[in-house]
Parts: sequence; C-alpha cells; structure tokens
Amino acid sequence: MPDQRVAYRRIAGEEKIAALAVIGLAFGNPAQAREWAAPVDADQLRVLEVDGELASVLRVSLLSQFWLGRPVPSAQVLSLATSPEHGGRGRGLALLQGLFAELREAGVPTVTLQPSTARFYRSAGFEFAGAWNRYELACRDLPPPDPAYHARRLAPDDVAPMAKLYDQIAPTRHGAFAREEWWWRGMLSRTRHQESKETANFLLESLAGPVGWAMVAFGEDPVPASQSFALRLRIQDWGWLPGHDLAAVGALSGYRTLEGVIRWSGPDPDPFLFLLPNEAIRLVRRSHWMLRLVDLAGAFGARPYPPDAAGRVDLRVDDPLCPWNGGAWTLEVEHGQGRLERGGAAGGPAGAATASIRGLAALFTGFTTADELARVGLLDGVDSAGLALLGRAFASPRPFTAEPY
Repeated sequence: MPDQRVAYRRIAGEEKIAALAVIGLAFGNPAQAREWAAPVDADQLRVLEVDGELASVLRVSLLSQFWLGRPVPSAQVLSLATSPEHGGRGRGLALLQGLFAELREAGVPTVTLQPSTARFYRSAGFEFAGAWNRYELACRDLPPPDPAYHARRLAPDDVAPMAKLYDQIAPTRHGAFAREEWWWRGMLSRTRHQESKETANFLLESLAGPVGWAMVAFGEDPVPASQSFALRLRIQDWGWLPGHDLAAVGALSGYRTLEGVIRWSGPDPDPFLFLLPNEAIRLVRRSHWMLRLVDLAGAFGARPYPPDAAGRVDLRVDDPLCPWNGGAWTLEVEHGQGRLERGGAAGGPAGAATASIRGLAALFTGFTTADELARVGLLDGVDSAGLALLGRAFASPRPFTAEPY
C-alpha cells in the first residue's frame, strides 16, 4: 500500500455534520447526524484524517474532576468511532494517541470514558477506575414528605439553582466533575425512549433556603396482567446538602399511589441503605468507567493525599503510547502532597518493581488497592513496605461519578 497522508486535527465548523455522520454510521444511526449537530460544539470534535477522508472521529469535553476535594484538570471522551471503510487498521488507536499528546500539551493529565469495548481501550492504556451503580426503590418504601420542606418545580430551562447547589456538593464527591453550563443544558433533554421528552426539575427548599434538587424523567414500566400501571421515575440527576437526604427522597413519596419506582445512580454503598428502616433499595445494574493517565507525573502531583501518608516508593513504568510516562520513577508523599520524579532504584536491574500504566489508573482514583493490583499482576516486585505506602497514599472513598456520558 502506498504511503498515506495521516493527520490528527480539530475540525472546521462546516465539517461538523460529516464528522458526526462517521459516529452515527459506526453506531448504527447514520441518519441522525443532523439531529445530533445542534447541541454539539464543533470545538469538541477531533478527527484522524487519512488521504483527505475522515477515518476516525471522537468527541471530547474538558471538565475537571474532584479527588479528595481538589479539582484536577481532566478530559472525557464522549464518543469515538471509526468509519467502516477504515476499520481494523489502528485508526482509533492513532486518534487517541493524538488526543493524548494534545491533552499533555494543554496540561490535562487524565482522561476518562465509558467503554463500548474494554479490550480496545485497555490497549490504549485505560483501565476500569470507577463504577456507575444503578439502584431502584419503590415509592411505597419512601418516608412521607417532611412538612418543614417544600418541593418547587423549576422552569424547564432554569438550571442556575441546581448548578449553585451542585457546586457546593461536588467537592465532597470523590470523582465528581466540575460541571459547566453546557453539561446542564444537555441533561435537560437527555431522556430515553418511552420517557417524557424533558425532565421535570424540582428544587427542595427549607426555611433556610434551597437544600437539594432532582431532575426526573417519567416513564411507564411493563406490568403484570394483574396490575394496570406502574410509573417509572428515573433520576437524571439529584443531590442535596448534608442532613437533608430523607427529606429529598420523601418529596417523591406521593407517587406511591401510581405504583411508582425510583431509579438513580449512586455511590457504593448508597447512603439510603443505612437511612431507610428496611433493606428497600436494590442494586439493579453496575457498569464501569475507565481512566487513562495521560501525564503520569502531572496527575500524581495534582491530586492530594491523606495527611498521614508519608514515604517513597520506586517504580518502573512502560507506556508505549505515551512514552513520556515510561521509565523509572520515584513517588514521594508527605504532608498531604505527592510528587513523581525521575530516577530511583526501579531503574536498576531486571526484576525491579514495575507498574502497569493501566494499574496506576485504577490506583489513582482509589477504585482498587495496591495489594489487589499486585495480586492480578498490574504491580510487580513492589515490596511490602512499598505496598503499604501505596495503600495509605491512595486510601479514599470509592470514586462516585454520577454523570452519565
């Protein structure tokens, strides 16, 4: 095959429909490119161009992510697709490699995504680093409304009160995103088949002012012949200030007369497991998101660490797609701060401690432990003192990312 002209680049505004058509065709919706175009900013699209053709396309956003209360710059791959004409030639991997280089240059050390195929993304250095946990709860098991609170329905496009509350809550969620207005606007219309065309948005208020919110998409569930109707309340998003949990969920208890069932995404374990008198909530589905360390030193230096973690550990990392991450490193942690510097004993003979870039991604978020990574071979040769330090340094709540993407 003759030499091909291959280029990673942003798109021009007039190319947006063509770029989205590649995504639509790859996911079996070739006619929806124009419908998708309106809410998509052309600046979010990247392409791999091969001999003048759009071979592979991705959409990326830039929302910082909170780790132990500190926002760290991050990117999110919202979709990635390769046209059938260019499939099986490594185009998607080359597109990601171009994105990694761009993000590193921009000072964005991590990128996350929801995988359609984990094997492919693992080949690009991603690893499972957090989970979405879908729960359901029958409205008949909810506490009654608390008379000290009032649920006020917001105008369909009034996102400001919800965003203001979220900005107070987000730093307390290990793994939450620092949302921007475009994200909120997209949530208003992100309903599903057989649901209301837009969400109903409620603000929970006490005498002291707003304390919580809920974005609810209504739908109807299949029911047995003996039952005439069952209402589904899918929580697109919700949250509340500390201490208002039961009041927030109790505001929806009136739907018990319609055999209502609430479904939402929550942490593991969800606080309602402990707050409700019976084991009424049910985990109905769990799926996982993945993270890639684009700039290893930048990521480890940007997040905070528990104040009681102190020490150093030497590691050798292999990362063919991001060679700037490869080589021997020393991680030093002290006074709640960490830094990753070149050098260390891991640069010595074969058999020295090694770390997979994938394993370090799962460790970075606190999704799993150093001991577990050693058990499955993603950390190798780390001594007991090193494993203990990594265990203390990355001890955290399990990451909770409510945002679907």
